[in-house]
Amino acid sequence: MNDETATAETAIIGIAMHEPTIVDDVALTEPDFQDARLGHLWDLMLRLRAESAPTDPATLVARLGTLAVRIEPAWIAELYGAAPVEALAEHYARIVAERATLRRLRKAAGTIVQLVDADTPAAELVEIARAEIDATSVTTAHTGYVADDIDETIDALSEDPRITPTPWADLNHLLGGWRPGALYVVGARPGVGKSLIALGAAVGLAQHGHVAFNSLEMGRREVHERLLASVGEVDLGRLSRRRLTEEDWSRIARHRAQIQALPLSIDDRTSVTTTDVKSHARTVSRRGHLAGVVVDYLQLMSTPRGDKRPRHEVVAEMSRALKVLAKDLEVPVIALSQLNRASEARSDRRPTLADLRESGALEQDSDVVLLLHVEENDPSTMHVAVAKNRQGATGAVQLTRRGHYARVDSQAREDLYR
Repeated sequence: MNDETATAETAIIGIAMHEPTIVDDVALTEPDFQDARLGHLWDLMLRLRAESAPTDPATLVARLGTLAVRIEPAWIAELYGAAPVEALAEHYARIVAERATLRRLRKAAGTIVQLVDADTPAAELVEIARAEIDATSVTTAHTGYVADDIDETIDALSEDPRITPTPWADLNHLLGGWRPGALYVVGARPGVGKSLIALGAAVGLAQHGHVAFNSLEMGRREVHERLLASVGEVDLGRLSRRRLTEEDWSRIARHRAQIQALPLSIDDRTSVTTTDVKSHARTVSRRGHLAGVVVDYLQLMSTPRGDKRPRHEVVAEMSRALKVLAKDLEVPVIALSQLNRASEARSDRRPTLADLRESGALEQDSDVVLLLHVEENDPSTMHVAVAKNRQGATGAVQLTRRGHYARVDSQAREDLYR
């Protein structure tokens, strides 16, 4: 321990003996002290403050028997007598915290090197490394009593909410929009239009910031073609067959700059885990404000290498990881999900929450569940059931399905592409 660290640690302990409120005012905990004896003393002071007891030398000496290390009463008196003035408390606390951060960084670096030597998969290693680095700056547990910040919440009621509207006005009446920190699960059988919703959501969110779009089903080129069809209203069939008309080319030319300007990052790898999704999202967030994350679709995500658990347990872990990602990054995460065949056996064929494939955890972890359905005799109408909504009402709306343009529109015709 160098002299500056030793001086700072003994100084803050001495000051706290003179002025107990210092213990409350500085964000230090036992592990922040390199000298274990001082760390134990600080922890004792924290406990004394919780009991509304003083932190003077006499009280500390009386409680020395509760510590896991041996400390001489004479040393307590020495620390008390050598304490600098109270005004320097913040200065010394900052030094202690900074030195603790440096020690955690060294430890994190050692952990990362060990994982590299152990041939940990690169994507997983990046996430672990980021978590290790993030943890180095944490010096105290967060406490949040209502009285501490209720006024901020009340003041915020006069501000515009941080909710991003969906591209579908009809749906906004139920959802309000995409909420930061929320997990949205969109379920449907194959061919109904999950990917149309995914692309529409991604383009809509891209009007408000950067979007991490994880396309496990479609390749990058196919996503590009659907963007051209959707934004430029170019027939997708002619795009796919390369039978474009002069009007099609004219539309592409007019909308090219608009599409290029979309801050939409596409990861089209097929073997993707939740670790990859998190890494992609965090990388995109460094380019600018992250508006949302879209995953198309959940059941195509890969099981971690060597994982022998049943698939439903893996999917449960995936859904939980996506919910945590939404909270950590404070963005909406929209995950598409395949439904099982149970709905096809019912007379009305309309899906329910029980039809979510492979895991009931999808229902549990999600804030909102949207279930899509199309009637055979009316393929241009998409029925969207809001089957779960933690922040509002459930219900159903109808959207206009325009597969030839790779898009779904509100029947109120208030799309965000124009």
